Amino acid sequence: MSRTDDRGVIQSANSTFQRLAGFEWNELLGAPHKIIRHPDMPKGVFHLFWERLKSGKPIGAYVKNKAKDGRFYWVFAIAMPVHGGYVSVRLKPTSDCFAKVRQAYGVLLEAEKKENLTPAQSADRLHKMVRDLGYDCYREAMATWIRSEIASRREELGRRPDPVLTGLKSLRDCVRRIGKELSDVETTFDSIRGTPTNLRIQASRFGEVAVTIQIISQNYDMLTRDIEVANRIMGEIYNRLLEVIDEDSFGLAAVSLLNEAFSRFEREEGLPSQVSMREEVKIIRPHTENFRASADIMSKRTEELVVQVRQLQRIVSGLAVSRVMCRIEAAGLSGDAGGIADIVQRLLTFQTKVMECIEQIDKECREAHGMMTALAVNFAKTPDERVPQNGSERRAAPRVGRAGRTAA
Repeated sequence: MSRTDDRGVIQSANSTFQRLAGFEWNELLGAPHKIIRHPDMPKGVFHLFWERLKSGKPIGAYVKNKAKDGRFYWVFAIAMPVHGGYVSVRLKPTSDCFAKVRQAYGVLLEAEKKENLTPAQSADRLHKMVRDLGYDCYREAMATWIRSEIASRREELGRRPDPVLTGLKSLRDCVRRIGKELSDVETTFDSIRGTPTNLRIQASRFGEVAVTIQIISQNYDMLTRDIEVANRIMGEIYNRLLEVIDEDSFGLAAVSLLNEAFSRFEREEGLPSQVSMREEVKIIRPHTENFRASADIMSKRTEELVVQVRQLQRIVSGLAVSRVMCRIEAAGLSGDAGGIADIVQRLLTFQTKVMECIEQIDKECREAHGMMTALAVNFAKTPDERVPQNGSERRAAPRVGRAGRTAA
């Protein structure tokens, strides 16, 4: 781990960093952190790194570093803003995600060279590559990567999975299912967008006797607009909740690593006089105690989803009344009312599909809220103090390397 000022100049570090980098302490302290930058790293990665840090957000990325003697080593680097600069903690990447990202870096580096990409253009290309890997955005990708790396590391060390990080992944999967249902509702709306207008046109053929149908159609049109508004609001809540889950699952994982590093390295001997882990703790600690509030924010967002889906249900129930009245009025018309009957049937199909989606959204919202309530209990605890939500996790046996030593 290491800490820099706001220009990226190294202010302190632990002995593991000094040993891997291969520089003497007097060469590291006061030097720019890019002293270990490897030329094989795409410029776009560091552009994105600084873009998030300068906006006050933490970031994680796979990074290839270069030691003083020319050797290289890979890390998953986590960095976050602190008072006066930035702190970074790094671990050896061992998850399945690493190989895919390393391959993508190779493609990006080649593109930088052949197309003479600027750092900003390379970062844009990196965002596209992340989506090609199956992530909605880089925020989701780095949250997934850090969960995977910590899970892999804990398995290597014979520790049980962190129930909070496992639970946050399950919560995100649940919220994604809500997003799919919201998308289905929007698609269903698109299928009948002009139907109320068509109903009024059909009713106009019957003159005054079909005035009631025209009024019902207008009411139907207003109700569907209300549903569109409610669905859009739910979509906004959904996006905010996803962002909170990603940011906080990443931040929580980063803080757990920082706390572990501090507990180990504040007892470390042989550090230069300029480096005091106790002082580092004072700088970092305020940034590691905000997760109870984060749990409250996520709970509030899931509650908002539950309230909004109830509103959506009430509006759709109003559609049922209008549809039944329309069918009754159409039955009393003399002559060919088949066009109206067809439209009423399409409205019934639409309403049935929307209600199915809403019922599923309601179920997923209640499940998400239950997950969040259970997770909140564990947020303020350390990973090894946390209680598994279902009691099914078991302590893994240590994995032993070829040399017969337990992996660290």
